Amino acid sequence: MARGQLQGIGSVTVWMIVFVALWLTSTVFLVILYTGQEGLRSENTRLTEDNLRLISSAERNSVPLFKNAAKGGPTVVGLLEEARGETARLATGEAVGDAGTVRDQLEGILRIIRSDRIVPEPESYQDFSYHEALTMLYEAFSAEHTLRSDAEQRVAELEANTDELLAANKQQSDNFDKRAKELGDQLADAEKDRDRYRKERDDEVADLERRFAERDKQSDADLTRERQRSAALEDRVAQCQERVAALQGKLGGQMIGPPELSTARQPDGTILGAPPGDDVVFIDLGRKDRLVLGLKFAVYSPQSGIPADGRAKAQIEVVAIDTMSAECKIVGIAPDEVILQGDLIANPVYDRDHPISFVVAGGFDLNHDGTIDANGAAAIEAMIIDWGGTLSSELTALTDFVVLGRAPRRPRSAAEGSSDQARRAAVEKRAYDRYTETIEAADTLRVPVLTQEVFLNFLGYSGRHTRP
Repeated sequence: MARGQLQGIGSVTVWMIVFVALWLTSTVFLVILYTGQEGLRSENTRLTEDNLRLISSAERNSVPLFKNAAKGGPTVVGLLEEARGETARLATGEAVGDAGTVRDQLEGILRIIRSDRIVPEPESYQDFSYHEALTMLYEAFSAEHTLRSDAEQRVAELEANTDELLAANKQQSDNFDKRAKELGDQLADAEKDRDRYRKERDDEVADLERRFAERDKQSDADLTRERQRSAALEDRVAQCQERVAALQGKLGGQMIGPPELSTARQPDGTILGAPPGDDVVFIDLGRKDRLVLGLKFAVYSPQSGIPADGRAKAQIEVVAIDTMSAECKIVGIAPDEVILQGDLIANPVYDRDHPISFVVAGGFDLNHDGTIDANGAAAIEAMIIDWGGTLSSELTALTDFVVLGRAPRRPRSAAEGSSDQARRAAVEKRAYDRYTETIEAADTLRVPVLTQEVFLNFLGYSGRHTRP
């Protein structure tokens, strides 16, 4: 009974113990399960928040990357990395790099653009995207392509025009070569004619020089005889001058003088040659005759001789001098006149043997305006000096010519007017007295007198010449 009770108590106890153990176990499990659910709930809340930070529920069905993400396949992050790499490759040519790397590369390109200064306003590209820059690049390329196409078309047109011009130029060149050959042939013919003319001219000059040499020998002999005669005559002249001076005191102005300008009308030389159509002639005077460049001669016909007024048919100027001849340029010739071989030449200032002595007196009107020129006498004296003559202030028996101008104004009485007027009157009186004394001395010593007109006529300034 007692064992039976013990056994009965033991079973209840055991069952109670088992029940308590099961209760405790279930309680622990419930606590553990509750605790795990809270953690799961917290984790779920965190994951939900993270998921919302990544994408909203409204965007899940619209974003292709999220649609393409799958369990065991590509993830959203993987797809994003793939899209980022593709974007980087499109932007920089490489699939690696982040936005900062892309921005650095963009800054490097902008620095190059700014430093090269090829693109206008490079700062305007600072905020452009690659798409905008590529669009602008294409537009610039398209414009450049259009310009290049237009330029190539223009070049083609210019090449066509160039071909036409080259063809025309070749035609002109051929015509020029043909014309040049014709002109060359004409020039060769002209040179032959010129050489023939020069030979004929040289032969003529050589003949003239030979004849002149023969004449020069004869002239030297004649000159020797004439000098001997001249020495004898000079002694005779000296005696005659003494006689004339003695007779002058008795007869004065009643003495009969020589014919007017008899000395001045002797020629100095002749024309050796006058080629038809040329503006040069050759004369029989040369370096041995004391000829100088620039000396001018009046030309006269041998039939009419040298007239008393000295009016010539032409004027020549010495331009080249040889030993026995000279070349002269025709500087003036009268209408309907021709210079011929054998014509006479004369210049009253020139003498081949000794300088001619001149006395200049009076006033001269060289520009023919009716009034005496202030430097008229000086101009006449310059002509004489330039061509080898000599000047003397006093007229003597050795004077060859007197060049006489207009008479000075007759002076008033020195007592009239102020002291300045008296001085001017004294100067005028001296000039007038010298003028009258020169005329009287020339008449007494039988010195030929040349008026302004006659003197200039003998030099070839007759006023009726024309240029050759």
